[in-house]
Amino acid sequence: MCESLVLQTRIRMGSISFRLLRGSPAKKLNSRSGFSPEALVVQNRVRSLSVVRSDLQLPRLAVTASISLTPDQVEEISPKIQQVADWVGQVQAVDLQTIQPAIREELESNIKNNEVEGFSAPDTNPFGHSFRNYDKESERSGGVEAFYKTNHINQTYEFATNKKEEHGKLNKGKMSIWDCCEFLNEYVDESDPDLDEPQIEHLLQSAEAIRRDYPNEDWLHLTALIHDLGKVLLHPKFGAEPQWCVVGDTYPLGCAFDESIVYHKYFEQNPDINHPVYSMKLGIYKENCGLKNVTMSWGHDEYMYMVMKGNNTTLPDPALFIVRFHSFYPLHRNGAYYYLMSEEDEENLKWLRIFNKYDLYSKSKVRVDVEKVKPYYLSLIEKYFPAKLKW
Repeated sequence: MCESLVLQTRIRMGSISFRLLRGSPAKKLNSRSGFSPEALVVQNRVRSLSVVRSDLQLPRLAVTASISLTPDQVEEISPKIQQVADWVGQVQAVDLQTIQPAIREELESNIKNNEVEGFSAPDTNPFGHSFRNYDKESERSGGVEAFYKTNHINQTYEFATNKKEEHGKLNKGKMSIWDCCEFLNEYVDESDPDLDEPQIEHLLQSAEAIRRDYPNEDWLHLTALIHDLGKVLLHPKFGAEPQWCVVGDTYPLGCAFDESIVYHKYFEQNPDINHPVYSMKLGIYKENCGLKNVTMSWGHDEYMYMVMKGNNTTLPDPALFIVRFHSFYPLHRNGAYYYLMSEEDEENLKWLRIFNKYDLYSKSKVRVDVEKVKPYYLSLIEKYFPAKLKW
C-alpha cells in the first residue's frame, strides 16, 4: 500500500512539474504571484516534503500517514522514500521565479497575432493603406486625430458614469433591431480611418463574412449585425451626441491610461490624469476584478450592451462581451489591462478575437444585397430579441 502511495505521489508530482517546466498552459493565473495553480502546488509540496530529505524518519512518517509498517517494510521502503526526497531536493533547486506563466505568453501572442483559423486578413483597407494606421497621411487622418484629441480630453470617469445613468434608463423610445439598422444609414464613423461607407454596409459585411466561415454559430452572425447599433446615439432622437463620445476606441476609466491607447499624448489634458487614485495603475479596481466591474469610456459599445441587458436578450454571454468590448483595442490588440481580467473574461476574449478580425478586415467597397439576406437576419432577431426594444 505504501509503495503504491509513494509511486502515485511521485508520478503525480513529476507530471505536474514536467508540465510546468516545459511551459504548458495552465488554466488560470494566480493574481498575486503570477504563477499557475500547478506551480503553486509544486511549491507547496516541495516545502512540505523538504523535511524528509533532511530528517528521514520513516516510522514517524508512517504514523502521520496512518500506515502500519513492520521493521522489514521500513528497511525495504526507506531507500525508495529517500529517492523521492532526493528528487524533491532537485525540484527545490529550480528557480521557479524565472519561469514565466505560459498561458499569458500564449494569450498575448494570440492577441497580437492577426491570423484566425478560417479567415485570411487582407493587407490593406479600401483606401489602399494598412488597417488602423493612424500615422498614414490620408484625406481622413487629420480629422481622425482631431477626433481623438477631443475624446481623450473629455472622457473622464465622472463623465462616463453620468452618461451611463442618463442613457441606462432606456426611455428614448421603442423600435425593432432591424429598424435601428436602417436608422444608421446616414452616418459615417469619423474615428475610423478604414471606412467611409454608411454603417449598415459595415454591419452586413461583418455579419456575412462570419456567416460564411462559421455557419453554425448563428448567435455570432447576429452579434456582428448588431454590434454597432449603439451609434444611434448620434441621432437627434437620442440626443444627437457628438461623435467623440459615441465612436472610437474605448478604454477603462478610474485607472491609469495605458500608453498603447491611440493618440495617448492628448490624455495630458484630461483631468483624471492628475487624480490621486485614477492616475494609478489599478486606480479604483482590484487585480483580476473582472471587466464587468470596470467603467469603460462612454460610447456606442456600452450603450448597446445596456440595451441588450435591459431587453433581456437570450444571446449568450460571449455576445454581450463582444458588443461591450469590440472597440477595446488596447486589450485585444495590444494586451493592455490584462491584469483586470477574470477567468471568464479570458474565455470570452477568444470569441472577441475571432469577431474582431471580421469587424476590422471585412470593411470593403463590396456591397451586400440587403434584401437577399434580410429574411435570414430577421429570423435571428426574432429568436434572440423581443419584437420591439426599449432604447
